[in-house]
Amino acid sequence: MIKIKYLVSLAIGLIMVFVLQTISYLNWLLVDQDVINGIRDQYLFLKTPLMIIPVLFISYFIYGLRSKKTKD
Repeated sequence: MIKIKYLVSLAIGLIMVFVLQTISYLNWLLVDQDVINGIRDQYLFLKTPLMIIPVLFISYFIYGLRSKKTKD
């Protein structure tokens, strides 16, 4: 059985990716409708260093899966 902390780590990572993608889309939408000035890139936040944080959470989940397999 996977420990709960690894599943929580996966959930946090996926939620953070969803939030970043939503913010990126809303930013693109506002720029596209000329509400604000900026770069017209739907995936801008996915290209920033901010993506390292959710990747670390998801990596911890993968580490938990692999360490569990080696113990069995």
